[in-house]
Amino acid sequence: MQKNIKLGVFGGSFDPPHQAHLELVRSAVEQLELDHVLVTVANDPWQKSATRQVTDGPHRLEMTRLLFRDYSDATISDIEFQLGGESNTANTLRALRSKYQGAEFYLLLGYDAAIGIRTWRDPDLILDQSQVVVVERPGFTNMKLPSILSSAIHLQGVNLDISSETIRSQFKNEENISGAIPDEIRNYISEHGLYRE
Repeated sequence: MQKNIKLGVFGGSFDPPHQAHLELVRSAVEQLELDHVLVTVANDPWQKSATRQVTDGPHRLEMTRLLFRDYSDATISDIEFQLGGESNTANTLRALRSKYQGAEFYLLLGYDAAIGIRTWRDPDLILDQSQVVVVERPGFTNMKLPSILSSAIHLQGVNLDISSETIRSQFKNEENISGAIPDEIRNYISEHGLYRE
């Protein structure tokens, strides 16, 4: 990629990825006129893996590829798997900056993720390495963002009130989840017996 491009970075555990993830990226590309977005799937999302069983990385990576398969403005990155260990946004950004020198980085955060940024590793370093973009999400906007994000860009986001946690619960209880995830991901989940326990 050429220098001085506007490069979005959208990370997460994607367990599983769903329609709101895709819409968030689409919304950011359109509103910020980003040249491209790197979707970084967490190797070990330590804040989540400490409290629950996280689906194996290769499954989450493949499902995320399926979600973005027909969307050419985003690429799925396995950089956090290459880095190994606990996923750390500050380290990921550092690695990406060395790979895409001269790019302007825009870290895309859903409002729910942004609320907890103070609990992340090296939040100040994250702000030094990227422009944080907070995308509104239903059910969270009445909660105050930490002062560290006073310079964040705010985007009107997606109106889809979908969460990975809800989808996992619906799969476990064999409830209808039509519309929340594409058929390809639903079939992948069924084929590999994910979210049954």
